[in-house]
Amino acid sequence: MTHIQTNTINKRVVALAITELSPGGAEKALVHLATSLDRARFTPIVYTLSGLSRDTERSLAPVLRSHGIEVVELGVRGIVDALPALWRLARDLRARRVTILQTFMYHANIFGRIAGRLAGVPLICSGVRVAERDAPLRLKFDRLTRRFVDAWLCVGDDVATFTCQTLRAPSSHVFSIPNGVDLELVQGRWRVNSPTRNLLGEQSPLTPPEGFARRKRMVVLGRLAPQKGIDWLLEHATLWLTPEIRNSWELWLLGDGPQRESLQSLCHRLGLEDFVWFAGWRADATDILADSQLLLLPSRWEGMSNSLLEAAGLRVATMCHAVEGVEQTLGPHAAPQICYDRSAREWADKITALLTNDDLREKMANANQARVLELFSVEKIARRYESTWTQLLRAKGYEIDEYDARGQR
Repeated sequence: MTHIQTNTINKRVVALAITELSPGGAEKALVHLATSLDRARFTPIVYTLSGLSRDTERSLAPVLRSHGIEVVELGVRGIVDALPALWRLARDLRARRVTILQTFMYHANIFGRIAGRLAGVPLICSGVRVAERDAPLRLKFDRLTRRFVDAWLCVGDDVATFTCQTLRAPSSHVFSIPNGVDLELVQGRWRVNSPTRNLLGEQSPLTPPEGFARRKRMVVLGRLAPQKGIDWLLEHATLWLTPEIRNSWELWLLGDGPQRESLQSLCHRLGLEDFVWFAGWRADATDILADSQLLLLPSRWEGMSNSLLEAAGLRVATMCHAVEGVEQTLGPHAAPQICYDRSAREWADKITALLTNDDLREKMANANQARVLELFSVEKIARRYESTWTQLLRAKGYEIDEYDARGQR
């Protein structure tokens, strides 16, 4: 980390840069952070790279703007747009005298750290949201541009370890800050204040097909993509899907993605069409989750799953592979909910216990919620970002003037 001659910073403009703002885990984390920052001390502005129509149809930009946060869309639709957008971002960062640049997701990390250095931003932090083990070319570019980064702020302890080992980032510059979840008690029931609530008007009411919505419900909430391991889950379902369980339970897949057709074909081949419903992407997914009895997370890798945090906060039991972030989220008493060896037999044994034992599910659900309420509120996570940024600026030789709640020294 380069030492800069001592300067005093009175106003901290924080630029939060992300690849896109369509509703996803990283995007929701950015919205939570931007809207939870202490405005007496930090002024956020959000930059999004993508200008693709598919990324703006369900953009969370209106949510940010409703909180008085400016959103600058750089309009990168392809490789020819990249260089002009890079220069535009660098000019804008310099003109606004941005103090802190915090990036989210791979493309914004690479883009932002180059533009930030061109603009002379005092502090550049890359956010690592997932342990992306199957992308060697991306990892190579990450390593090539790491000298432009002052710190890596990772979504959890496992991703921090991955960043040190795989990206070869110095451990002294790597920090673990988990995701947060925004929970509210409404008429005696907990609900998630998700940014996607603002998009509810885009969808028709939920109408399950005939034969569904009459049994207990387990859900998978996420993109229908290889990372999420839904193909693995379905292929091994015969090990635990007994006639008794099939009569008592149904599985809803809440999400969309490139594997949808292949997963539907797999369900047809395995005769699971009366057990699995492809509900698609839902703005009200957390409300559906709150009325479910079990969340499944068969992912092959993660960072820190937002759907797991939301389920835990809503007092829903889970069944997960031991991917990044699971043990940190669920804590030391969560073994009945975790398959440690990615063994189909172990998964079958543990999910059967959860599906057939109401008392065990209730015990796990209570423990999950207590841990999330204690450790993972969006306010606590925002304070950790603020504290880390301030610590890093001081380490670079900046004196930080603190402000009280009225914005006065």
